[in-house]
Amino acid sequence: MRVIQGLDVGSNTIRVAVALYSVATEVQFSLNTYEDKVSVLEAVKAIQFPGGDEANLGAALEEVAENLLNQASGGRAEEGVPQALVVISAGSSSDDFSMGDRALKSARVLTFGLAVGDAALDNLEMIATDKSFVQSATDFREVANMDDLLIQYINGVAQRNIVVETELTTALAVGSRDIIFLIDSTMGATLVNALREFIKRFIDTMPIGPDEVQVGVAQFSNTPRLEIDLNAYGSKDDLTTALGRIKPRPGQVVNIGAALDFVRTNMLRADKGSRIQRGVPQLVMLFTSKKSSDDVQQAAEALQRMGVLTLAAGSKTAEEEELKQIAFTESLAFMLKDFRMLIRNPMVLASHLSTLSGVVVTEGPTEPVVEITTVETQRVVRDIVFLVDGSSYIGSTNLPYVKDFIAKVIQRLDVRPDRVRIGLMQFAETPKIEFYLNTYNSKKEVQDSIGQLRLMGGSVLNTGVAMEYALNNMFQSETGSRRRQGVQQVLLLITGGPSQDEFKRIADKVAVAGVLTFTVSSGQADENALQSVAFVPNLAYHESSFDRLTNIVEIIMTPLITVVGDTEETSREEIEVVTEVVGSERDVAFLIDGSDNVRADFPYIRDFIRKVIEPLDIRQDRVRISVVQHSERPTPNFYLNTYQDKAEVLRAVNDLSLAGGRSLNTGVALKFMKDTILSPARGSRAAQNVPQFLIVLTGGKSKDNVKDAAGALKTDGVLPVGVGVKDADPKQIEAISHNPSFAFNVKEFSELDTVQQQLNSYVSLPTSQLMEFIETGN
Repeated sequence: MRVIQGLDVGSNTIRVAVALYSVATEVQFSLNTYEDKVSVLEAVKAIQFPGGDEANLGAALEEVAENLLNQASGGRAEEGVPQALVVISAGSSSDDFSMGDRALKSARVLTFGLAVGDAALDNLEMIATDKSFVQSATDFREVANMDDLLIQYINGVAQRNIVVETELTTALAVGSRDIIFLIDSTMGATLVNALREFIKRFIDTMPIGPDEVQVGVAQFSNTPRLEIDLNAYGSKDDLTTALGRIKPRPGQVVNIGAALDFVRTNMLRADKGSRIQRGVPQLVMLFTSKKSSDDVQQAAEALQRMGVLTLAAGSKTAEEEELKQIAFTESLAFMLKDFRMLIRNPMVLASHLSTLSGVVVTEGPTEPVVEITTVETQRVVRDIVFLVDGSSYIGSTNLPYVKDFIAKVIQRLDVRPDRVRIGLMQFAETPKIEFYLNTYNSKKEVQDSIGQLRLMGGSVLNTGVAMEYALNNMFQSETGSRRRQGVQQVLLLITGGPSQDEFKRIADKVAVAGVLTFTVSSGQADENALQSVAFVPNLAYHESSFDRLTNIVEIIMTPLITVVGDTEETSREEIEVVTEVVGSERDVAFLIDGSDNVRADFPYIRDFIRKVIEPLDIRQDRVRISVVQHSERPTPNFYLNTYQDKAEVLRAVNDLSLAGGRSLNTGVALKFMKDTILSPARGSRAAQNVPQFLIVLTGGKSKDNVKDAAGALKTDGVLPVGVGVKDADPKQIEAISHNPSFAFNVKEFSELDTVQQQLNSYVSLPTSQLMEFIETGN
């Protein structure tokens, strides 16, 4: 209370929120609950401490990051208002707080700590923005005398004397590129000035010059207006000064199509500084707050044919589908609530502007022919070893297809010592090293060596021996592995025949060592066996013939550079995989326990749902999600057709609150799921043969019969998965589930992570295998 008394509390000045944490986190009041100091102080006086034997600091930090500092709760981060968190603790955390800590740091929250006793000090020093921001007291009586320093800190944040440096503080190492910023001038002085500041900060990190990065700027409303040509200024200072002269212009209408055509015909020219004819990447970054009044498709396609990489960012009344139409790929379309957030989190766009690249074949006498050999070279840091079958199963006939596949994968990677390192082995009866991770320092050297690859020959394949040899010889510090620095290790196995040795045990050993194994196969390779070699089954890829291997390139690239493994556990089944299930249609409904019995554990339930759905490709034409709570009766939170994309669904899951109730009637809820949730009116696509998943999670025994209702679901082709926790009846869970392998029981809600991984593998099964599960029961 003494700290709050020393602050200028008010809805337009300093807002205050309070949360208590033990086993669960309880928000006492939010940032927008009270508007004056008197009300806040009265609320603090009324706080009752719940007690408890556990202190789940990690869950509490996640709650703060996800819900307490967001806009709905009164957070003003998007308006540029500094965010601060003061953690008061008397003991060490009972759970892992690394995820919550990362979330706060990535959101630029300034975190302070007050440790009572020695037990809490280490934890608070780890989560604090700086160790000097942590104060310690021997007991709670001493805490009362530490208000002066905390008041000084919080006021320092409010007055911006204490700030978190953004990620754009040091120069980025990027290649030559021409970047044109195209700005909607009708959005008003505040937003145009915010974009101008973002561009200034971005320029500060770029190697500006005629042979390096060039920047141009144009504004538009109903007509476009040139502000800065690409070759107008050759230094950062001159460019920044010119940016300061840009002023917004009033207008009600924007013609984005005309603006894109203006950029193409008036700015992307050699005499205006464009180096497109020299193969230098050309980028156009569009900012708009409105839907276009003219057609954008033809103008966007004309830029694409030239090989220009267009990014589109919108806010306010801009239309997301139109942004996707304009952008080079849909992943380069961004819908932001407020452009002012770019000042606080510039890397949302800056990372793309500094890493996108393309190679263009220049125009001939007729229509331009464009070959994009790489759309985006991400900021990926990985050690990747190719393990190639050198036996007669591939042979000289198929070797060119294998080499072409490897070459196309490497072409899409940023190969250099500080980014992606490449190693190569081949194997038959015995393994052979071609080059180590630290043998070559450039993409060209790696590609040249692969071009010279000659197969060792042989008719016997010992895949397990080769994998173990790779683990012991390729993934070592002395041969270039950066495993000890936390760099993800990847083994990409390419094979055309069956292994003659036992490899399952070795595959597990490789996975537990922190190496992610992908498999690519054809010919006589055992497709099913290779799924047990891969880190998880959906990282195994098979083609009917070697000349079709290049079809896998586009499919494998995203998981190859995004899948990660948490290798602190002891078995492959317990390693967390973060990947995205691409191209599969699914309807996934959650029926969760919403009774009072799970109130303390509800954060675990919410986290479980989030982790199951995070890897899924959620959108209305791919994966649809619904969540329903139940106690005496079912309570829908949202239907399969309520939300259109992953961001909306995740926000809804994060906002879930317990429905409440004294007992469970799961049978009634299952009937409700069949009749209502999994119906066409609520978004089910069962009639279009889209697989239907129902994930049932309960922490207690149902008062009614579940068998009949579950049987009716299964008869309809729904695949139910039962998850029982604590007091749930294992027999009921098995009766609910499709078959016993789809029934899970754990003692505590904190153990749900062990179930989530298996669920992800089920949901991501290829449709043919999934239908076999449903039809045959195994």
